[in-house]
Amino acid sequence: MLGGPALAAVFKCKAPDGATIFQDSECGPGSQPLQAPKAGNSPPVDLTQPLDKRFKTPEERDRLMAALKIAGLDLGMRKGIEFCKTHAAAHVAGIEQVYSEWRQQHAAAINTADRLIEKYTTTRERADGVSDIVALLEQSLQTRAGNDAARNTDNCKSAPVKLRSFLDNRHTDIYSAVGSGR
Repeated sequence: MLGGPALAAVFKCKAPDGATIFQDSECGPGSQPLQAPKAGNSPPVDLTQPLDKRFKTPEERDRLMAALKIAGLDLGMRKGIEFCKTHAAAHVAGIEQVYSEWRQQHAAAINTADRLIEKYTTTRERADGVSDIVALLEQSLQTRAGNDAARNTDNCKSAPVKLRSFLDNRHTDIYSAVGSGR
């Protein structure tokens, strides 16, 4: 029998706003550790293979890349809301509204993205990926504003307009890409 470091459980939780959150501790009543995704009609993915070898077609890879972009947008918006709650609470409502509208508009694609990420990645890859992205987002937020209260207020005040423009003009193909090849 081989021993090794224990892999911490990763819990998939739902935030009050409906966002999917991955964390290393239980999130309250109803939280469950992640389990292998249900394969449905598709054959299971061999998660022991390197990530680039898990795809049978280039379209599968493209779908996962689109799913990861959707997950990144979701996480980025949630970190922005968190930042503004801390540094400019008076301006949080606007960014929360944009986030809520985005989640409602793209609910099916967001759910499909979650399933694709669970299908093609291991629990450890998901946990490590979230940790890496959170660290980069926090570093980016600190680099842009630091401890400058006026700058933080301006950034949070203008965030809804900038975010709407970004969502309307960048990566608009990702929502249909996660659904292609079903």
